Amino acid sequence: MIDKSMLAAVSVAACLLAAPAQSQNSAKWGEVGGWSIRVDRSIGDGCYAHQSYEDGTDVRVGFDMKKKSIFFMIANPAWRSLEVGKVYRMRLTFDEQQSYDGEFRGLKMGDWVWLDHSNVSADFASDFMQRNSLRVYYNGTRIAGLSLRNRYLAVTEVMNCQREMAGGGRSGSGSQPATDPFTRRPADPFSR
Repeated sequence: MIDKSMLAAVSVAACLLAAPAQSQNSAKWGEVGGWSIRVDRSIGDGCYAHQSYEDGTDVRVGFDMKKKSIFFMIANPAWRSLEVGKVYRMRLTFDEQQSYDGEFRGLKMGDWVWLDHSNVSADFASDFMQRNSLRVYYNGTRIAGLSLRNRYLAVTEVMNCQREMAGGGRSGSGSQPATDPFTRRPADPFSR
């Protein structure tokens, strides 16, 4: 069961807050339940959650503070025919119950072209937090079937990150000043 205060926070964020991060503008803020939480300077220090799946699909969901919106992005290196700037009409279905139709624009990031929806609704964000699976369709064909395991934790941590970036401190502390994740030393990838 989703906490009503969390839904309210998502709704407020949708009204206040998708362009993606470029890797040189993005810094790791944390990790929770397999989701990487990052901050992107190019979108006004917007926080987002990133997940990579076994089939190669990547998902990003977060806040674009410059546009005051919530974004959702999806990519897969196998989708080589995607074109930058082209609009793709997609259907996203949560738990085979709730569907959203929308236009996604091809956006180049790194070596991939991502499908980017730069202004998702509060209802979409709420379903993303509550549901267990996401199916993505293009022209009536399913192109991705994803587990949303730990998505509630991830979105909660994105909101904690965004509060910190706005100067509110980490959740529960209320008195810590905002920190700059771009000054943190990257973790040694071989230290595990």
